Amino acid sequence: KEFFRRPYLTEGLLSLLVTGIRRLVAQGGDPVVQLQTAFGGGKTHSMLALYHLAGGQIQLGDIVGGERIAEQIGEVDLPEANIAVLVGTALDPSKPREYPDATVHTLWGEMAYQLGGAEGYEMVEQADRNGVSPGSNTLKDLLFQCGPCLIIIDELVAYARNLYGVDRLPAGSFDSIMPFMQSLTEAVKASEESMML
Repeated sequence: KEFFRRPYLTEGLLSLLVTGIRRLVAQGGDPVVQLQTAFGGGKTHSMLALYHLAGGQIQLGDIVGGERIAEQIGEVDLPEANIAVLVGTALDPSKPREYPDATVHTLWGEMAYQLGGAEGYEMVEQADRNGVSPGSNTLKDLLFQCGPCLIIIDELVAYARNLYGVDRLPAGSFDSIMPFMQSLTEAVKASEESMML
């Protein structure tokens, strides 16, 4: 609630939030949205706004300008999505990430764990341990099982740069990142209740 007391709901932010809600409740909307702004142009702020709105902890009445969102989405409840946040500058490709019930190595392992816990991770475990991208069918199954799903990816280039020219990292290789992004994009498009930002 405090987050939404601060921002002004610009037309661009309003459009993103409406698209996100529609997508996560299977009412259409773009499956993949790439935010492009200059430094300081509001990318992180926009990601946080959709993160909070999709998390099931807030109502439109709690948001300054929430009635503008309600006018555009109609009579639908806000989603309570499973959310994966992958920030390339925060993840270390040289060290696996330890959770109480799983150890993840790659971006897809981290994403699967954030979306579905140990059960979600099991769906991509083989690919995660081998450092190769899972196929789009596997990712589609993951999104279906964990849906609705919001996947937020920031600083992907910084993460990929850390893999470039380095062999045998736990996170896989630079060459595995592009197939993963392609497979993930295809899986998100095939899932009616998933969005990648």
